[in-house]
Amino acid sequence: MGRARCVTPSPPFRQRDLLRRQKPSSGCAVKTRAERRRERKRQWFSQDEVEDFIRREYPGCPEVAVVHFATHICTVPKNWRSAPVATAVDVTMQNELRHQFTDYDQLMLVGVQRKEARRRVQPRVDAMIEAWKKRPT
Repeated sequence: MGRARCVTPSPPFRQRDLLRRQKPSSGCAVKTRAERRRERKRQWFSQDEVEDFIRREYPGCPEVAVVHFATHICTVPKNWRSAPVATAVDVTMQNELRHQFTDYDQLMLVGVQRKEARRRVQPRVDAMIEAWKKRPT
């Protein structure tokens, strides 16, 4: 009589193995982790584009601040994919001015709630931005 064959079963498919083999129905390729990482770090705006926008919309903004904001927007990894340049500039200016030119961080350190600390420093931030929107005399 024949002997029983001992066959080692193949390992079960893992879900990620199936995902690798599947082709998306839309025809686009599945991106690897490295591709997604490179995409996140990619600049979404060019430095010149952002600087030109700031100079046009905020003519009173000092040149050193224009370069600083544009560099920050273009190099700090942030997902600006669907945001217009105006939003990126506004958010960056608000954040930088709040942290650099107000006592916001000190308020947070002494236990003031975030919402209250933002409310307290917002008039000063707004005043700086309004001053930059006017043409220098």
